[in-house]
Amino acid sequence: MAMEFNLYVLAACFLLLCLLAYQEVKRANKHWLIARLTATLLAVVTLALMAIPITANYESRQHNSTLILLTPGFNADSLDHLPQKRYFTDETLAPLLKGKANFIPDLAYHLAATPAIKKVSVYGYGLPDEELKKLENIPLEFHPAEKPSGIIACHWNDQLHEGETLTVQGQYHNSSPKALNLKLMGFGQTLDSAQITAKATAKFSLQHPLRQKGRALLKLVALQGKDTLNQELIPIQTIAKTSLKITILGSSPGFEYNFLKRWLYENRYQVALRNRISKAQYSIEFLNRTSFELNRLSTQLFQKEDVLLIDQQEFENLSTPEKQAVKQAVGQGLGLILLAQQPNSTEPWIKSLNLAAGKKQEKINQLSLQQTKLATLPEQVPFLIGNIADQQALVLDGASIVAVQRLYGKGNIVATTLPQSYQWSLAGHQHDYALYWTTLLEAAARAKNPTYLLQALGNAPGAGNRLNFTLATPAPTVPLINHHQQSLSSKQNMLFDNRWQFHDWSFQPGWQSLTINGQKHYFFVFGKENWQALSANQRLERHIAHAALHTPTNNSPETKILTQKIVSKWWFFIAFVFAAGFLWFENRLYNKN
Repeated sequence: MAMEFNLYVLAACFLLLCLLAYQEVKRANKHWLIARLTATLLAVVTLALMAIPITANYESRQHNSTLILLTPGFNADSLDHLPQKRYFTDETLAPLLKGKANFIPDLAYHLAATPAIKKVSVYGYGLPDEELKKLENIPLEFHPAEKPSGIIACHWNDQLHEGETLTVQGQYHNSSPKALNLKLMGFGQTLDSAQITAKATAKFSLQHPLRQKGRALLKLVALQGKDTLNQELIPIQTIAKTSLKITILGSSPGFEYNFLKRWLYENRYQVALRNRISKAQYSIEFLNRTSFELNRLSTQLFQKEDVLLIDQQEFENLSTPEKQAVKQAVGQGLGLILLAQQPNSTEPWIKSLNLAAGKKQEKINQLSLQQTKLATLPEQVPFLIGNIADQQALVLDGASIVAVQRLYGKGNIVATTLPQSYQWSLAGHQHDYALYWTTLLEAAARAKNPTYLLQALGNAPGAGNRLNFTLATPAPTVPLINHHQQSLSSKQNMLFDNRWQFHDWSFQPGWQSLTINGQKHYFFVFGKENWQALSANQRLERHIAHAALHTPTNNSPETKILTQKIVSKWWFFIAFVFAAGFLWFENRLYNKN
Protein backbone atom coordinates (compact mmCIF):
# COMPACT_ATOMS: atom_id res chain seq x y z
CA MET A 1 0.00 0.00 0.00
CA ALA A 2 2.80 2.44 0.89
CA MET A 3 4.60 1.64 -2.34
CA GLU A 4 1.48 2.26 -4.44
CA PHE A 5 0.78 5.54 -2.62
CA ASN A 6 4.32 6.75 -3.33
CA LEU A 7 3.92 5.92 -7.05
CA TYR A 8 0.65 7.87 -7.22
CA VAL A 9 2.27 10.86 -5.53
CA LEU A 10 5.26 10.80 -7.91
CA ALA A 11 3.03 10.51 -10.98
CA ALA A 12 0.81 13.38 -9.86
CA CYS A 13 3.79 15.58 -9.03
CA PHE A 14 5.43 14.77 -12.41
CA LEU A 15 2.27 15.81 -14.31
CA LEU A 16 2.03 18.98 -12.18
CA LEU A 17 5.68 19.80 -12.92
CA CYS A 18 5.16 19.37 -16.67
CA LEU A 19 2.07 21.61 -16.64
CA LEU A 20 3.76 24.37 -14.63
CA ALA A 21 6.94 24.24 -16.75
CA TYR A 22 4.89 24.47 -19.98
CA GLN A 23 3.10 27.57 -18.64
CA GLU A 24 6.39 29.21 -17.73
CA VAL A 25 7.91 28.57 -21.20
CA LYS A 26 4.78 29.85 -23.03
CA ARG A 27 4.64 33.04 -20.93
CA ALA A 28 5.24 36.21 -22.98
CA ASN A 29 7.71 37.73 -20.52
CA LYS A 30 10.87 35.58 -20.53
CA HIS A 31 12.48 37.59 -17.71
CA TRP A 32 13.90 35.33 -14.88
CA LEU A 33 12.80 32.23 -16.80
CA ILE A 34 15.58 30.01 -15.46
CA ALA A 35 14.93 31.16 -11.89
CA ARG A 36 11.18 30.55 -12.21
CA LEU A 37 11.74 27.07 -13.66
CA THR A 38 14.14 26.28 -10.79
CA ALA A 39 11.65 27.55 -8.19
CA THR A 40 8.85 25.55 -9.83
CA LEU A 41 10.97 22.39 -9.75
CA LEU A 42 11.87 23.00 -6.06
CA ALA A 43 8.23 23.62 -5.10
CA VAL A 44 6.98 20.43 -6.76
CA VAL A 45 9.84 18.29 -5.39
CA THR A 46 9.37 19.53 -1.80
CA LEU A 47 5.63 18.99 -2.13
CA ALA A 48 6.31 15.38 -3.09
CA LEU A 49 8.80 14.95 -0.24
CA MET A 50 6.22 16.20 2.27
CA ALA A 51 3.91 13.39 1.16
CA ILE A 52 6.56 10.65 0.90
CA PRO A 53 8.57 9.85 4.12
CA ILE A 54 12.33 10.19 3.64
CA THR A 55 14.75 8.29 5.91
CA ALA A 56 18.43 8.89 6.68
CA ASN A 57 21.00 6.36 7.91
CA TYR A 58 22.99 6.93 11.12
CA GLU A 59 25.88 4.84 12.42
CA SER A 60 26.47 4.22 16.16
CA ARG A 61 28.65 1.88 18.22
CA GLN A 62 27.51 -0.33 21.09
CA HIS A 63 29.17 -3.01 23.19
CA ASN A 64 27.72 -6.38 22.29
CA SER A 65 27.31 -7.24 25.98
CA THR A 66 25.76 -3.98 27.28
CA LEU A 67 22.15 -3.54 28.36
CA ILE A 68 21.07 0.12 28.53
CA LEU A 69 18.33 0.78 31.09
CA LEU A 70 16.49 4.08 31.48
CA THR A 71 15.02 4.87 34.91
CA PRO A 72 13.10 7.86 36.32
CA GLY A 73 15.18 11.04 36.33
CA PHE A 74 17.12 10.29 33.13
CA ASN A 75 18.02 13.22 30.88
CA ALA A 76 15.69 13.14 27.87
CA ASP A 77 18.16 15.23 25.82
CA SER A 78 20.75 12.46 26.10
CA LEU A 79 18.62 9.91 24.20
CA ASP A 80 19.98 11.00 20.83
CA HIS A 81 23.51 10.18 21.97
CA LEU A 82 22.60 6.67 23.05
CA PRO A 83 22.42 3.61 20.77
CA GLN A 84 19.02 2.60 19.46
CA LYS A 85 18.67 -0.43 21.70
CA ARG A 86 17.38 1.11 24.95
CA TYR A 87 15.15 -0.49 27.55
CA PHE A 88 13.12 0.46 30.63
CA THR A 89 11.39 -1.48 33.41
CA ASP A 90 9.18 1.27 34.92
CA GLU A 91 5.82 1.41 33.16
CA THR A 92 5.33 5.07 34.10
CA LEU A 93 8.11 6.02 31.66
CA ALA A 94 6.19 4.74 28.62
CA PRO A 95 4.33 8.04 27.87
CA LEU A 96 7.59 10.00 28.20
CA LEU A 97 9.66 7.74 25.96
CA LYS A 98 6.99 7.43 23.23
CA GLY A 99 8.39 4.28 21.69
CA LYS A 100 12.05 5.34 21.89
CA ALA A 101 12.85 2.41 24.21
CA ASN A 102 11.64 -1.14 24.70
CA PHE A 103 9.80 -2.24 27.85
CA ILE A 104 11.17 -5.15 29.91
CA PRO A 105 8.40 -6.60 32.11
CA ASP A 106 10.75 -8.95 33.99
CA LEU A 107 14.41 -7.95 34.26
CA ALA A 108 15.54 -11.27 35.76
CA TYR A 109 13.91 -13.23 32.93
CA HIS A 110 15.45 -10.91 30.30
CA LEU A 111 18.93 -11.37 31.75
CA ALA A 112 18.48 -15.15 31.90
CA ALA A 113 17.20 -15.26 28.32
CA THR A 114 20.11 -13.11 27.07
CA PRO A 115 23.29 -14.65 28.50
CA ALA A 116 25.42 -12.44 26.22
CA ILE A 117 24.72 -9.44 28.49
CA LYS A 118 27.83 -8.86 30.56
CA LYS A 119 27.27 -5.24 31.64
CA VAL A 120 24.32 -3.02 32.50
CA SER A 121 24.32 0.77 32.01
CA VAL A 122 21.69 2.55 34.12
CA TYR A 123 20.64 6.16 33.49
CA GLY A 124 18.62 8.25 35.98
CA TYR A 125 17.94 7.72 39.68
CA GLY A 126 18.28 3.96 39.39
CA LEU A 127 16.27 0.77 39.77
CA PRO A 128 14.13 -0.28 42.75
CA ASP A 129 15.85 -2.41 45.39
CA GLU A 130 14.21 -5.62 44.18
CA GLU A 131 15.56 -5.15 40.64
CA LEU A 132 18.98 -3.90 41.77
CA LYS A 133 19.44 -7.17 43.67
CA LYS A 134 18.98 -9.02 40.37
CA LEU A 135 22.17 -7.34 39.11
CA GLU A 136 24.28 -8.66 41.97
CA ASN A 137 26.62 -10.64 39.70
CA ILE A 138 26.66 -8.25 36.73
CA PRO A 139 28.97 -5.21 36.39
CA LEU A 140 27.05 -1.94 36.62
CA GLU A 141 27.83 1.35 34.90
CA PHE A 142 25.77 4.08 36.54
CA HIS A 143 25.02 7.47 34.98
CA PRO A 144 23.32 9.31 37.86
CA ALA A 145 20.75 12.05 37.46
CA GLU A 146 21.11 15.33 39.31
CA LYS A 147 20.34 15.25 43.03
CA PRO A 148 16.57 15.78 43.46
CA SER A 149 15.32 18.99 45.04
CA GLY A 150 13.43 18.45 48.28
CA ILE A 151 13.78 16.37 51.45
CA ILE A 152 16.50 13.82 50.68
CA ALA A 153 16.80 12.36 54.21
CA CYS A 154 14.40 12.29 57.15
CA HIS A 155 14.02 10.41 60.42
CA TRP A 156 11.61 10.73 63.32
CA ASN A 157 10.47 8.77 66.38
CA ASP A 158 7.04 7.65 65.19
CA GLN A 159 6.01 5.92 68.45
CA LEU A 160 6.12 8.12 71.53
CA HIS A 161 4.69 8.22 75.00
CA GLU A 162 2.46 11.08 76.00
CA GLY A 163 4.55 14.11 76.97
CA GLU A 164 7.64 13.02 75.04
CA THR A 165 9.17 15.30 72.42
CA LEU A 166 8.80 14.50 68.73
CA THR A 167 12.07 15.11 66.88
CA VAL A 168 12.13 15.27 63.06
CA GLN A 169 15.65 15.43 61.61
CA GLY A 170 16.94 15.22 58.08
CA GLN A 171 18.45 16.99 55.08
CA TYR A 172 16.87 19.29 52.50
CA HIS A 173 18.41 19.95 49.07
CA ASN A 174 17.38 23.39 47.87
CA SER A 175 18.32 23.78 44.20
CA SER A 176 16.42 27.07 43.77
CA PRO A 177 18.15 30.49 43.93
CA LYS A 178 15.92 31.55 46.85
CA ALA A 179 15.83 30.52 50.50
CA LEU A 180 12.78 28.67 51.84
CA ASN A 181 11.08 27.86 55.13
CA LEU A 182 10.57 24.28 56.26
CA LYS A 183 7.66 23.97 58.71
CA LEU A 184 6.42 21.12 60.88
CA MET A 185 2.64 21.57 60.93
CA GLY A 186 -0.13 19.76 62.74
CA PHE A 187 -3.16 20.18 64.98
CA GLY A 188 -4.04 23.36 63.07
CA GLN A 189 -0.81 25.23 63.81
CA THR A 190 2.91 25.50 63.02
CA LEU A 191 4.77 23.39 65.57
CA ASP A 192 8.36 24.30 64.58
CA SER A 193 10.23 25.71 61.59
CA ALA A 194 13.69 26.06 60.05
CA GLN A 195 15.15 28.08 57.19
CA ILE A 196 16.96 26.44 54.27
CA THR A 197 19.41 28.67 52.40
CA ALA A 198 19.45 28.96 48.60
CA LYS A 199 21.49 26.57 46.43
CA ALA A 200 22.49 24.40 49.40
CA THR A 201 21.95 21.08 51.11
CA ALA A 202 21.18 21.83 54.76
CA LYS A 203 20.42 19.72 57.82
CA PHE A 204 17.30 20.45 59.85
CA SER A 205 15.95 19.44 63.26
CA LEU A 206 12.37 20.20 64.26
CA GLN A 207 10.88 19.40 67.68
CA HIS A 208 7.53 19.51 69.45
CA PRO A 209 6.34 18.02 72.77
CA LEU A 210 3.24 15.87 72.30
CA ARG A 211 0.22 15.99 74.58
CA GLN A 212 -2.28 14.30 72.25
CA LYS A 213 -3.02 10.59 72.46
CA GLY A 214 -3.51 8.12 69.61
CA ARG A 215 -2.59 8.37 65.94
CA ALA A 216 -1.98 11.64 64.09
CA LEU A 217 -0.72 12.86 60.71
CA LEU A 218 1.61 15.84 60.80
CA LYS A 219 2.99 17.59 57.72
CA LEU A 220 6.45 18.74 56.75
CA VAL A 221 5.88 21.69 54.40
CA ALA A 222 8.48 23.62 52.36
CA LEU A 223 7.30 27.17 51.63
CA GLN A 224 8.89 29.81 49.42
CA GLY A 225 6.86 32.92 49.99
CA LYS A 226 3.26 31.86 49.43
CA ASP A 227 4.22 28.93 47.17
CA THR A 228 4.24 25.38 48.55
CA LEU A 229 7.24 23.51 47.09
CA ASN A 230 6.99 20.23 48.97
CA GLN A 231 4.59 18.63 51.43
CA GLU A 232 5.29 15.33 53.15
CA LEU A 233 3.38 13.34 55.77
CA ILE A 234 4.73 12.55 59.25
CA PRO A 235 2.60 9.79 60.84
CA ILE A 236 2.98 9.37 64.60
CA GLN A 237 1.42 7.27 67.35
CA THR A 238 1.26 8.65 70.89
CA ILE A 239 0.92 6.02 73.60
CA ALA A 240 -0.68 6.99 76.90
CA LYS A 241 1.96 7.48 79.57
CA THR A 242 2.12 4.74 82.17
CA SER A 243 1.33 6.36 85.51
CA LEU A 244 4.12 5.38 87.89
CA LYS A 245 3.31 4.84 91.56
CA ILE A 246 5.85 6.87 93.54
CA THR A 247 6.39 7.00 97.29
CA ILE A 248 8.45 9.94 98.59
CA LEU A 249 9.97 9.87 102.10
CA GLY A 250 11.47 13.20 103.19
CA SER A 251 13.42 14.00 106.34
CA SER A 252 11.72 17.43 106.45
CA PRO A 253 9.48 19.61 104.27
CA GLY A 254 11.27 21.88 101.81
CA PHE A 255 11.22 23.59 98.44
CA GLU A 256 12.67 20.58 96.66
CA TYR A 257 9.76 18.35 97.67
CA ASN A 258 7.14 21.07 97.13
CA PHE A 259 8.21 21.73 93.55
CA LEU A 260 8.66 18.02 92.83
CA LYS A 261 5.21 16.99 94.10
CA ARG A 262 3.56 19.74 92.04
CA TRP A 263 5.39 18.61 88.89
CA LEU A 264 4.52 14.96 89.54
CA TYR A 265 0.86 15.89 90.13
CA GLU A 266 0.66 17.93 86.89
CA ASN A 267 2.14 15.03 84.95
CA ARG A 268 -0.38 12.59 86.44
CA TYR A 269 2.01 10.46 88.47
CA GLN A 270 0.47 8.67 91.48
CA VAL A 271 2.27 10.15 94.47
CA ALA A 272 2.38 9.31 98.17
CA LEU A 273 4.46 11.92 100.08
CA ARG A 274 5.57 11.57 103.71
CA ASN A 275 7.64 14.32 105.34
CA ARG A 276 9.00 13.88 108.86
CA ILE A 277 7.95 16.67 111.25
CA SER A 278 9.29 15.16 114.47
CA LYS A 279 10.66 11.80 115.55
CA ALA A 280 7.29 10.06 115.37
CA GLN A 281 5.08 12.55 113.52
CA TYR A 282 4.69 12.88 109.76
CA SER A 283 2.97 15.08 107.20
CA ILE A 284 1.36 12.75 104.63
CA GLU A 285 -0.19 13.65 101.26
CA PHE A 286 -1.67 11.55 98.45
CA LEU A 287 -1.88 12.95 94.92
CA ASN A 288 -3.72 11.25 92.03
CA ARG A 289 -4.33 8.16 94.17
CA THR A 290 -6.26 6.80 97.13
CA SER A 291 -4.73 6.93 100.60
CA PHE A 292 -3.15 4.02 102.47
CA GLU A 293 -1.16 3.37 105.66
CA LEU A 294 2.25 5.04 105.32
CA ASN A 295 3.38 5.40 108.94
CA ARG A 296 4.92 1.93 108.98
CA LEU A 297 7.04 0.69 106.08
CA SER A 298 7.01 -2.95 104.99
CA THR A 299 7.91 -5.11 102.01
CA GLN A 300 4.20 -5.68 101.28
CA LEU A 301 3.64 -1.91 101.04
CA PHE A 302 6.43 -1.52 98.45
CA GLN A 303 5.27 -4.43 96.29
CA LYS A 304 2.67 -2.21 94.60
CA GLU A 305 5.02 0.78 94.18
CA ASP A 306 7.24 1.50 91.17
CA VAL A 307 9.66 4.02 92.71
CA LEU A 308 10.72 4.95 96.22
CA LEU A 309 12.36 8.40 96.52
CA ILE A 310 14.12 9.04 99.83
CA ASP A 311 16.81 11.42 101.02
CA GLN A 312 19.91 10.22 102.81
CA GLN A 313 18.97 11.63 106.22
CA GLU A 314 15.53 10.01 106.19
CA PHE A 315 17.02 6.65 105.18
CA GLU A 316 19.41 6.83 108.10
CA ASN A 317 16.47 7.69 110.42
CA LEU A 318 14.59 4.51 109.48
CA SER A 319 14.52 1.62 111.87
CA THR A 320 16.52 -1.48 111.10
CA PRO A 321 13.41 -3.51 110.02
CA GLU A 322 12.32 -0.66 107.76
CA LYS A 323 15.78 -0.45 106.15
CA GLN A 324 15.69 -4.18 105.60
CA ALA A 325 12.22 -3.89 104.03
CA VAL A 326 13.48 -1.24 101.62
CA LYS A 327 16.50 -3.33 100.62
CA GLN A 328 14.39 -6.44 100.16
CA ALA A 329 11.84 -4.54 98.03
CA VAL A 330 14.59 -3.09 95.81
CA GLY A 331 16.08 -6.52 95.36
CA GLN A 332 12.65 -7.73 94.19
CA GLY A 333 12.31 -4.95 91.58
CA LEU A 334 11.38 -1.69 93.34
CA GLY A 335 13.19 1.36 91.97
CA LEU A 336 15.04 3.56 94.48
CA ILE A 337 16.07 7.21 94.04
CA LEU A 338 18.45 8.30 96.79
CA LEU A 339 19.08 12.01 97.38
CA ALA A 340 22.62 11.97 98.79
CA GLN A 341 23.29 14.81 101.25
CA GLN A 342 26.62 14.08 103.02
CA PRO A 343 29.80 12.37 101.83
CA ASN A 344 30.41 10.68 105.20
CA SER A 345 27.93 7.93 106.11
CA THR A 346 28.02 4.65 107.95
CA GLU A 347 25.35 3.11 105.73
CA PRO A 348 26.86 0.49 103.36
CA TRP A 349 24.63 1.55 100.45
CA ILE A 350 25.72 5.17 100.70
CA LYS A 351 29.39 4.35 101.33
CA SER A 352 29.40 2.19 98.19
CA LEU A 353 28.67 5.32 96.10
CA ASN A 354 32.18 6.55 96.87
CA LEU A 355 31.09 10.12 97.61
CA ALA A 356 33.81 12.78 97.65
CA ALA A 357 33.87 16.52 98.32
CA GLY A 358 33.83 18.60 95.15
CA LYS A 359 35.39 21.94 94.27
CA LYS A 360 33.47 24.95 95.50
CA GLN A 361 31.83 26.90 92.71
CA GLU A 362 29.29 29.69 92.58
CA LYS A 363 27.47 28.20 89.60
CA ILE A 364 27.06 24.81 87.99
CA ASN A 365 27.45 25.62 84.30
CA GLN A 366 28.60 22.35 82.80
CA LEU A 367 25.71 20.06 83.67
CA SER A 368 24.82 17.57 80.94
CA LEU A 369 22.38 14.69 80.69
CA GLN A 370 22.51 12.11 77.88
CA GLN A 371 24.76 14.49 75.86
CA THR A 372 22.18 17.27 76.36
CA LYS A 373 23.52 20.41 78.02
CA LEU A 374 21.39 21.66 80.91
CA ALA A 375 20.89 25.26 82.04
CA THR A 376 23.19 26.81 84.64
CA LEU A 377 22.25 26.36 88.31
CA PRO A 378 23.14 29.01 90.93
CA GLU A 379 24.01 26.48 93.65
CA GLN A 380 27.17 24.45 93.98
CA VAL A 381 27.28 20.65 94.16
CA PRO A 382 28.62 19.96 97.66
CA PHE A 383 30.13 16.61 96.67
CA LEU A 384 30.42 14.23 93.74
CA ILE A 385 30.05 10.50 93.07
CA GLY A 386 33.08 8.36 92.38
CA ASN A 387 33.52 6.53 89.09
CA ILE A 388 32.96 2.83 89.85
CA ALA A 389 32.69 0.02 87.29
CA ASP A 390 29.18 -1.13 88.26
CA GLN A 391 27.69 2.40 88.12
CA GLN A 392 26.40 4.14 85.00
CA ALA A 393 26.63 7.93 84.93
CA LEU A 394 23.33 9.74 84.26
CA VAL A 395 24.17 13.40 84.95
CA LEU A 396 27.62 14.97 84.64
CA ASP A 397 29.13 18.25 85.76
CA GLY A 398 31.88 18.52 83.19
CA ALA A 399 33.79 15.27 83.71
CA SER A 400 32.51 14.77 87.28
CA ILE A 401 29.54 12.53 88.11
CA VAL A 402 26.45 14.06 89.73
CA ALA A 403 23.92 11.20 89.31
CA VAL A 404 24.38 7.46 88.70
CA GLN A 405 22.38 4.30 88.14
CA ARG A 406 23.28 0.85 89.42
CA LEU A 407 21.63 -2.55 89.68
CA TYR A 408 20.64 -4.20 92.96
CA GLY A 409 19.03 -7.59 92.49
CA LYS A 410 16.04 -7.08 90.16
CA GLY A 411 15.77 -3.38 90.98
CA ASN A 412 17.60 -0.17 90.10
CA ILE A 413 19.21 2.33 92.45
CA VAL A 414 19.62 5.92 91.25
CA ALA A 415 21.67 8.29 93.40
CA THR A 416 22.02 12.05 92.86
CA THR A 417 23.92 14.77 94.72
CA LEU A 418 22.12 17.69 93.08
CA PRO A 419 20.59 19.49 96.10
CA GLN A 420 18.22 22.06 94.65
CA SER A 421 16.91 21.10 91.21
CA TYR A 422 13.88 23.34 91.78
CA GLN A 423 16.13 26.32 90.87
CA TRP A 424 15.56 25.30 87.22
CA SER A 425 11.83 25.77 87.68
CA LEU A 426 12.27 29.11 89.43
CA ALA A 427 14.50 30.35 86.60
CA GLY A 428 11.94 29.33 83.94
CA HIS A 429 13.88 26.31 82.65
CA GLN A 430 10.89 23.96 82.89
CA HIS A 431 12.19 21.70 80.09
CA ASP A 432 15.49 21.06 81.91
CA TYR A 433 13.67 20.37 85.18
CA ALA A 434 11.30 17.93 83.48
CA LEU A 435 14.12 16.22 81.57
CA TYR A 436 16.17 15.77 84.75
CA TRP A 437 13.40 14.15 86.80
CA THR A 438 11.97 12.13 83.90
CA THR A 439 15.41 10.61 83.33
CA LEU A 440 15.87 9.72 87.00
CA LEU A 441 12.39 8.19 87.29
CA GLU A 442 12.70 6.13 84.07
CA ALA A 443 16.15 4.90 85.13
CA ALA A 444 14.89 3.76 88.52
CA ALA A 445 11.32 2.57 87.75
CA ARG A 446 10.29 -1.03 88.28
CA ALA A 447 10.55 -3.01 85.05
CA LYS A 448 7.17 -3.50 83.40
CA ASN A 449 5.98 -6.67 81.74
CA PRO A 450 7.37 -6.75 78.19
CA THR A 451 4.96 -5.87 75.41
CA TYR A 452 4.83 -6.29 71.65
CA LEU A 453 6.98 -3.91 69.62
CA LEU A 454 6.18 -3.70 65.89
CA GLN A 455 8.47 -1.78 63.55
CA ALA A 456 8.18 -1.27 59.79
CA LEU A 457 11.60 -1.30 58.12
CA GLY A 458 12.49 1.55 55.81
CA ASN A 459 11.84 5.29 56.07
CA ALA A 460 8.68 5.42 53.98
CA PRO A 461 6.98 2.07 53.25
CA GLY A 462 4.88 2.65 50.13
CA ALA A 463 1.66 1.20 48.74
CA GLY A 464 2.21 -1.52 46.17
CA ASN A 465 5.64 -2.41 47.58
CA ARG A 466 6.71 -5.21 49.85
CA LEU A 467 6.48 -4.15 53.50
CA ASN A 468 9.09 -5.65 55.83
CA PHE A 469 8.49 -5.77 59.59
CA THR A 470 10.34 -6.74 62.75
CA LEU A 471 8.43 -7.83 65.86
CA ALA A 472 9.61 -8.17 69.46
CA THR A 473 7.37 -10.39 71.62
CA PRO A 474 7.24 -11.00 75.39
CA ALA A 475 7.99 -14.71 74.94
CA PRO A 476 9.79 -16.81 72.28
CA THR A 477 6.57 -18.51 71.16
CA VAL A 478 5.53 -18.14 67.52
CA PRO A 479 3.19 -15.11 67.21
CA LEU A 480 -0.16 -15.36 65.41
CA ILE A 481 -0.17 -12.51 62.89
CA ASN A 482 -3.22 -11.61 60.78
CA HIS A 483 -3.72 -8.91 58.16
CA HIS A 484 -6.95 -8.54 56.16
CA GLN A 485 -8.13 -11.84 57.66
CA GLN A 486 -5.07 -13.65 56.29
CA SER A 487 -2.40 -15.33 58.43
CA LEU A 488 1.20 -14.23 57.92
CA SER A 489 4.19 -16.45 58.57
CA SER A 490 7.18 -15.12 60.50
CA LYS A 491 10.86 -16.03 60.73
CA GLN A 492 12.61 -16.21 64.09
CA ASN A 493 15.81 -14.22 64.63
CA MET A 494 18.89 -16.41 64.96
CA LEU A 495 20.34 -14.41 67.89
CA PHE A 496 17.24 -13.23 69.79
CA ASP A 497 14.55 -15.86 70.18
CA ASN A 498 11.79 -13.30 70.94
CA ARG A 499 12.31 -11.31 67.74
CA TRP A 500 10.70 -12.10 64.41
CA GLN A 501 10.74 -10.92 60.81
CA PHE A 502 7.85 -11.07 58.37
CA HIS A 503 6.60 -9.24 55.28
CA ASP A 504 3.29 -8.23 53.78
CA TRP A 505 1.80 -6.34 50.84
CA SER A 506 -0.57 -3.39 50.97
CA PHE A 507 -1.98 -1.57 47.96
CA GLN A 508 -3.92 1.12 49.83
CA PRO A 509 -2.16 4.13 51.41
CA GLY A 510 -3.06 5.31 54.90
CA TRP A 511 -3.24 3.74 58.34
CA GLN A 512 -3.27 -0.07 58.32
CA SER A 513 -3.58 -2.55 61.18
CA LEU A 514 -2.18 -5.95 62.04
CA THR A 515 -3.56 -8.31 64.67
CA ILE A 516 -0.83 -9.97 66.73
CA ASN A 517 -2.05 -12.60 69.20
CA GLY A 518 -5.40 -10.83 69.35
CA GLN A 519 -3.94 -7.33 69.86
CA LYS A 520 -4.32 -4.67 67.16
CA HIS A 521 -1.21 -2.77 66.05
CA TYR A 522 -1.13 0.09 63.55
CA PHE A 523 1.34 1.17 60.86
CA PHE A 524 1.20 3.74 58.07
CA VAL A 525 1.56 3.11 54.32
CA PHE A 526 2.57 6.05 52.12
CA GLY A 527 1.24 6.75 48.64
CA LYS A 528 3.43 6.86 45.54
CA GLU A 529 3.31 10.66 45.60
CA ASN A 530 4.95 10.79 49.05
CA TRP A 531 8.68 11.14 49.72
CA GLN A 532 9.70 11.06 46.04
CA ALA A 533 12.89 13.11 46.55
CA LEU A 534 13.95 10.94 49.49
CA SER A 535 13.31 7.74 47.53
CA ALA A 536 15.20 9.06 44.49
CA ASN A 537 18.19 10.10 46.62
CA GLN A 538 18.29 6.70 48.32
CA ARG A 539 18.33 5.03 44.89
CA LEU A 540 21.20 7.27 43.81
CA GLU A 541 23.26 6.39 46.89
CA ARG A 542 22.58 2.65 46.58
CA HIS A 543 23.48 2.57 42.87
CA ILE A 544 26.67 4.58 43.39
CA ALA A 545 27.74 2.14 46.11
CA HIS A 546 26.72 -0.87 43.99
CA ALA A 547 28.59 0.45 40.93
CA ALA A 548 31.73 0.99 43.01
CA LEU A 549 31.70 -2.71 43.96
CA HIS A 550 30.81 -3.95 40.47
CA THR A 551 33.07 -1.96 38.14
CA PRO A 552 32.78 -3.08 34.47
CA THR A 553 35.78 -3.89 32.29
CA ASN A 554 36.43 -2.22 28.90
CA ASN A 555 37.47 -5.29 26.89
CA SER A 556 34.04 -6.20 25.52
CA PRO A 557 33.71 -6.13 21.67
CA GLU A 558 31.87 -3.34 19.86
CA THR A 559 29.31 -3.56 17.08
CA LYS A 560 28.46 -0.94 14.48
CA ILE A 561 24.74 -0.30 14.51
CA LEU A 562 23.13 1.26 11.41
CA THR A 563 19.88 2.97 12.27
CA GLN A 564 17.34 4.82 10.14
CA LYS A 565 15.54 7.99 11.15
CA ILE A 566 12.76 9.82 9.30
CA VAL A 567 13.82 13.27 8.14
CA SER A 568 11.57 15.99 9.54
CA LYS A 569 8.98 17.26 7.06
CA TRP A 570 9.41 20.79 8.38
CA TRP A 571 12.60 21.18 6.31
CA PHE A 572 10.68 20.42 3.08
CA PHE A 573 7.82 22.70 4.11
CA ILE A 574 10.21 25.63 4.63
CA ALA A 575 11.78 25.02 1.20
CA PHE A 576 8.31 24.85 -0.39
CA VAL A 577 7.31 28.17 1.22
CA PHE A 578 10.45 29.88 -0.11
CA ALA A 579 9.94 28.53 -3.66
CA ALA A 580 6.22 29.40 -3.78
CA GLY A 581 6.94 32.78 -2.27
CA PHE A 582 9.47 33.59 -4.94
CA LEU A 583 7.02 32.65 -7.74
CA TRP A 584 4.28 34.78 -6.15
CA PHE A 585 6.59 37.78 -5.66
CA GLU A 586 7.97 37.61 -9.21
CA ASN A 587 4.44 37.39 -10.66
CA ARG A 588 3.33 40.48 -8.68
CA LEU A 589 6.40 42.38 -9.85
CA TYR A 590 5.75 41.42 -13.55
CA ASN A 591 2.11 42.57 -13.36
CA LYS A 592 3.19 46.01 -12.04
CA ASN A 593 5.62 46.45 -14.89
